Amino acid sequence: MLRYFVALAQAGTYTRAAEILRVATPSLSQQISKLEHEIGVRLFERDHRGARLTDAGSEFFPMAINLLSVHDQAIGVVRRHRRAAQQQIRIGFFATVAGSRTREILDKLRNAVPGIKIELVQVGWGEQVLAILDGRVDVVFARPPLDTTHIRAFPVLTEQRVLAMSANHRLAAKSELKASDLAEVVQVDTDNVPEGWRRWWSVDPRPDGSPVTYGPLVHGVDEMLEVVATSDVVAVTAESLVAAFSRQDIVYRPISDIDPTQIVLITPLEERVTINALVHAVR
Repeated sequence: MLRYFVALAQAGTYTRAAEILRVATPSLSQQISKLEHEIGVRLFERDHRGARLTDAGSEFFPMAINLLSVHDQAIGVVRRHRRAAQQQIRIGFFATVAGSRTREILDKLRNAVPGIKIELVQVGWGEQVLAILDGRVDVVFARPPLDTTHIRAFPVLTEQRVLAMSANHRLAAKSELKASDLAEVVQVDTDNVPEGWRRWWSVDPRPDGSPVTYGPLVHGVDEMLEVVATSDVVAVTAESLVAAFSRQDIVYRPISDIDPTQIVLITPLEERVTINALVHAVR
């Protein structure tokens, strides 16, 4: 119930929170009502705009966040301990694993830990850190910016950010772009990532201070590319996607005057033999 409460508090509406949690809206409403009944106080005010925290809910919110964090970390430690004892490692990724270095790194890991069982697990781009904390995976090849409070981060490679667009888009005729070229484009939006991550990847605000015009919501690479291919909406993404997601109806152009992106390996704070071997493999 705590997870439902936190999701609703962060999303602001039952519909959006239910989508994030991947549950039916009535189920979410029932869980919130059950929580309020158990603790004997209203946590939300409901109106036509959604759900707003009451004074009690506002006080409860940071404590609920901390409780969930401790719970997830405890579960994660136990799950990683079990896999390490069995010489297994679950590696999370959301797009291209380690880019051009993927095969090299995995081969080094297999040589360092003979017989290791490697499982690659796709995670949502808003779940890069959470997937480690709750133990779904042992490590993640991730894209900053990230909250590194409860994790360690090791650089893997640096690459350009590129603009993905339809082959028919007016900017497709250019071989290279500048941030100023994006002045009047409409970009994809997302609502399942930290706000700082969303803005950095969207180059929002632009270097000249101008805001971004957002369009359709997407929740992963596949959705993003379908929107881009079938409309004039564009997306800022990473150079390694060019080879991994090559399509005739999409072109990618480098944006020369914005900061590059990184792939980093993020790991839990506690150390395991299998995790340490992977850390050495990326160096």
